[in-house]
Amino acid sequence: MGKLLSLIRKPRGVHWWISVALIVFGLIMLAALSAQSFSSQQLIEHKYWVSLLQSVSDDHAARIRKDRNAPLPTTGVVRSWYVEGKNGAAAVPPYLAGLPPGLYSTEDRIGSARFESRESFHDQQSFHALVVDLPPGRLVTEVNIDVLESQQDHDAMLSAIWALVLATLIGWAIFWLHANLARPVRDLADRMRAIDPRDIGARLPTTYKREEIQVIARASNAHLERVEQFIERERSLMDQASHEFRTPIAVIAGAVDVLKQIPLPETSRPALGRIENAVGDLSETMVALLYLAREPERGFEPEDVTVLHEFLPRLVQDHEHLLVGKTARLRIGELQPTFIAVPDPMVRIAVSNLVRNAIENTEAGFVEITLSNGVICVADSGSGFNPVEAARRYRDSLRQAAPVRGQGLGLFLIGRICERFKWKLAIEAVAMGGTRATLDVTASMFEPGP
Repeated sequence: MGKLLSLIRKPRGVHWWISVALIVFGLIMLAALSAQSFSSQQLIEHKYWVSLLQSVSDDHAARIRKDRNAPLPTTGVVRSWYVEGKNGAAAVPPYLAGLPPGLYSTEDRIGSARFESRESFHDQQSFHALVVDLPPGRLVTEVNIDVLESQQDHDAMLSAIWALVLATLIGWAIFWLHANLARPVRDLADRMRAIDPRDIGARLPTTYKREEIQVIARASNAHLERVEQFIERERSLMDQASHEFRTPIAVIAGAVDVLKQIPLPETSRPALGRIENAVGDLSETMVALLYLAREPERGFEPEDVTVLHEFLPRLVQDHEHLLVGKTARLRIGELQPTFIAVPDPMVRIAVSNLVRNAIENTEAGFVEITLSNGVICVADSGSGFNPVEAARRYRDSLRQAAPVRGQGLGLFLIGRICERFKWKLAIEAVAMGGTRATLDVTASMFEPGP
């Protein structure tokens, strides 16, 4: 029952509903034609004929009783013969001669009266007959229904022809709807899916035969044009912003390099280090945003390769300064040889966010980074942070087209990076204390050639 309800509630197309309606209409018409044919057949087999035979037979019997030689009709639709011994027997049709009293017909049954049928009737025209005793002889009465049955057979044939024509029309209508409605719409949808977002100026054809499909195609082309204009504006803005941001970042980075060459008080070194780290983080963030803004290339051509088992130790070393003033330590566990077709900045941003979160929530103990079977694991032994809240914020970041105000770019960038490269991020609390974050990058793994 549940499967039937789900099948009924399943969304269907207009073509399906119209086809079902036509088929139901055809079945109703077929039932009506069948009922009409059956009704016409009942006219031949109606008990009215029994009453007619009895009435005519009684009338003719009254004539015979008055005058044994009274003339009876022997031609036409209704015929009668009075047989007394051999007198009159020659005029009676052979198939009626010698029959005992009773009702006879070429049909099996008429209403509730029992009609007998003999083999001698099979080659005769359709009739109903009544044989009654009329001492000292018998009265035979026959009603010829051959013309009526022929008309009934003709009407039944016409009904069958009309049923065939109706079925043909319904089949043609369903085929026409498929060819002129369903097929063009599917073709339009297939062409829409086949459009490459990088193909500037790609449009749908508007040469369909039906005006309704042309209207949809023109509206879709207008929408594609507006989207293309929007993307072009965003791309232009991104290029300008990239240029405008790169210049001051490069200037600041150059200034930091110059200041590092100048003898400065030791008290200024921490501030200079913070400036340098901030410039590096901002530069990496900008590179990541620009990279994620591009449409991914089709195919798998690993132009940018990151050797993870060599990259992670350098990343850990870059975060050592965050442990200043804490007793916690960074340590590296098992690092299996792993190669992924992803640029270094993408990996750095994703893993750095996990490492920084672990360090921020660990005052003592350790933060360990391991790499096994394509899964990067960042585990800490500190107080940890709420994994449920972290998972919720991560899911929210995947649903947002832009970072949520007040939450920064961290989770937003991780979400976009995981979505771009089909990575999987999981955050869970450890039973002994702390938090474990795992980043599954197996979707980007490959085996380098010799």
